Amino acid sequence: MPLPRASLRSFLLSAKITLSNAAKQTSPVTFVVGNESAGTANTRIIDIAISNSSLDLDSLCSAVVLAYLRTYAPTAKSNILYIPLSNLPRADLSLRPELLPVLSHANLKPNDLITLSDLPTASSQIPSERTRWILVDHNALQGELGKIYGARVVGCIDHHDEENKVPKDTPDEPRIVRKSGSCSSLVVEYTRDTWDALAAKPSGEKDALWNAQLARLALAPVLIDTTNLTIESKTTPADVEAVKYLKHWIAAEEASKFTTTEYFKQISGAKEDIGGLSLRDILRKDYKEWTEAGSMNLGVSSVVKDISFLIEKAGSKEKFFEAVKEFAVERGLSICSIMTTSHPDGVFKRELFVWGLDEKGTAAAEKFAEDAEERLGLVQWKDSSLDLEAESGWRRGWWQQKVEHSRKQVAPLLRASLAS
Repeated sequence: MPLPRASLRSFLLSAKITLSNAAKQTSPVTFVVGNESAGTANTRIIDIAISNSSLDLDSLCSAVVLAYLRTYAPTAKSNILYIPLSNLPRADLSLRPELLPVLSHANLKPNDLITLSDLPTASSQIPSERTRWILVDHNALQGELGKIYGARVVGCIDHHDEENKVPKDTPDEPRIVRKSGSCSSLVVEYTRDTWDALAAKPSGEKDALWNAQLARLALAPVLIDTTNLTIESKTTPADVEAVKYLKHWIAAEEASKFTTTEYFKQISGAKEDIGGLSLRDILRKDYKEWTEAGSMNLGVSSVVKDISFLIEKAGSKEKFFEAVKEFAVERGLSICSIMTTSHPDGVFKRELFVWGLDEKGTAAAEKFAEDAEERLGLVQWKDSSLDLEAESGWRRGWWQQKVEHSRKQVAPLLRASLAS
């Protein structure tokens, strides 16, 4: 029998209670988790260190929405409570100012979310064989979670390149890896019949409100990742259909006050408000890391301000280089890259900064530059003052003229240069 429906806040509270008692239970614990994200090395996660930082709206919202609808699906044959896990330590929620307007529209607060900091410590760790993991916004469980629970992945919904880490046969859970602007769009597509069935089975006078709150949570990453459906190269039919579907739940509860344009402006405005963060926090705010060829690490930071802003934040170019190198060395990177977006005079622009820090990283960075120059439309940044060719490393800064290529396209090129 499925569990009786509750509000998002009550659902998350129940999930926290379930997690806190998980070590004592004999039945499997089912997690829905977004892509890897943690802010600092030496962060306590099950008494182990994590070194990545990049949780975005898509991961967070997709996990909560999928877990909620899987938990309360009217057709569920059991009363499994799916636990949505935000893949970052609780302290790093402060690096995501865009969460605040999104959560507030769903009647949630950051403290309602379940993070890595809520996982049991090593002394009471949940045995791997008593867990099930469903991935959203990635299809390979990475980092320390991957080391411990990688063999327990039972499904995924993702819009990145296929990494062939999730079993092909997942009879009880979804296995969807398909291109779309937002993973949330694929979650909405997969859960649409469940949502319709849940709404057709009234549970109280607050059903319309709960549907609208859930819809606003699912809608936020779709709008952000497709720039309110205006970037043709990023927007797929799944994104367009998701926005249409979610808007009808919001309209059913609200008058005509809500518009996707205003919602998008509110979230994107909060996302770009990074002036109060240190340079180190800006670099780790939206950061992803990969390991290639067994031991070479690549880190890519996405920043919503231009490089000139980062240099000014550091105090000078030399201090900027020092801060970036310290950030890279702390993470043991062979290549460190920064991708920026900005809107000077209302025109969307991208910059790309790549730094090979050791012998193999230098060789890979040079190969990347050769292979990607035409594909990405790379043009020398200003006066070449970001560039370096020395025994200590190799770096380049460019304007990226082909702005349709985001980290989803650039990171695989960098990874390939390390792997070759």
